[in-house]
Amino acid sequence: MFNLTGKRYLFLIISLIVIVPGTLSLIFKGLNVGIDFLGGANIELRPGQSISIAQTKNLVQPFKFVDLQVVTGDNPQVAGNQTIWIRLNTQVDSNVQDTIKNDLHAKYDQPGKPAIAINIDNLNLTPSPGAKPRTVTVFTVTKFPGAPPTPSAVRSLLSKLPDTSDPTKGPSTSTATTPTATGTASATRTPGATATPKATGTSPVLVTPTATPSSASNPANIRVNVVDVRQGTTTQTVTLLTRSTVDNGTLLQLQSHFVNSGIYMQVLQNATVSGSVAGETTRNAILAVIAASVLILLYVWFAFRKVAKPWRYGTCAIIALLHDVLVVVGVFSILGWLFGVQIDALFITALLTVVGFSVHDTIVVFDRIRENMTRRTSETFEQVVNASLVQTMARSLNTSLTVLFTLSALTLFGGESIRVFTGALLLGILSGTYSSIFNASMLLVIWERGELGFGRFNRDRTQTGREARELVRSRG
Repeated sequence: MFNLTGKRYLFLIISLIVIVPGTLSLIFKGLNVGIDFLGGANIELRPGQSISIAQTKNLVQPFKFVDLQVVTGDNPQVAGNQTIWIRLNTQVDSNVQDTIKNDLHAKYDQPGKPAIAINIDNLNLTPSPGAKPRTVTVFTVTKFPGAPPTPSAVRSLLSKLPDTSDPTKGPSTSTATTPTATGTASATRTPGATATPKATGTSPVLVTPTATPSSASNPANIRVNVVDVRQGTTTQTVTLLTRSTVDNGTLLQLQSHFVNSGIYMQVLQNATVSGSVAGETTRNAILAVIAASVLILLYVWFAFRKVAKPWRYGTCAIIALLHDVLVVVGVFSILGWLFGVQIDALFITALLTVVGFSVHDTIVVFDRIRENMTRRTSETFEQVVNASLVQTMARSLNTSLTVLFTLSALTLFGGESIRVFTGALLLGILSGTYSSIFNASMLLVIWERGELGFGRFNRDRTQTGREARELVRSRG
């Protein structure tokens, strides 16, 4: 039989070698936390065509976003061809906007189904390389109830649009003066004689109409036509995470920059996390880990209440739990300042999952120790623990390996958005398997043998002396 407990200090030294560098990094460098803990902006975009993370970073480089993180994903809820971008030649007023919206609704809405979604943005675009930028209106149309139209069909529908006024000068206005006449006339007629008009009072005067010519301070005389109609081809999403504040003006500049580069973008979400909310998230995360640890300690204490000194089992389980948390947090601290890996709220979810898995594996080992203590009455506590570890090692390794294989596949091929989450789970479950076998049980043996304090130098620490008394107490 393998003498695992005899090498208990070697296993603890291995744990210290793993924990110490990460702990030092955590103390001096800290964690590279994202906007969930510091505050910032979360912008989710749907591009008109697939785009890589490297391309996105190059495109947004002029904006100098602080601690930018680009995450690509997939949102198949809306098919790629369900998004249509309509670009006009100029910025249009509300009259033209309403005309286009009415035409689109009349053509593509269906009775009993939700209407199509239309979003209007005025973007500052460059018509051609080297040309002067100008503001034009871009319509983003999504959620067609039936089959989406083709770009040529949209062009045909909007081929005849009314002229627009200049929206920057306000609404179109016109005034005119109506013609007026002044003067009165009267005539008397003498019987039997030729009537001759006789003016009395003021002679009849017809005033020639004088009017102010019709004028318009902002006439609707700018021709409007469709310059480009683009249909989406992908369900990809691009999420920008940054500590910079992104207002609507910056968002419009960002969209304009993408369109000038030949890529249309639909804004799916623009969320801002304030510093106070981020601070509350941090506090809640710490409290969640502490609360989980306390409840686990109480539960293990209760579950092993029939064993002598059950609180030792709970304490050793918590120490193994903290070992796993320190391993995960320390490694991600090193990855943060070496490779810029940021953690988000999902990282806390991964930590709590690791905590649960670690304690689960530790309880399996402890439960086997409890069973063997009633069966192997002639053996010392150290021998009972060693036999229990050998019996449960195959089960623990088989259970952990099946999870590790799945998490490895998700980490390598599951996409950038969940890589930190699955990576933390992968590392934590690997550490939890090790700590439940080689840390928690070893600490229990060290504690039972009195090797935590000066008692280990006591002369009566022999198999017939101290260990015999400990064995009697543990059986009681």
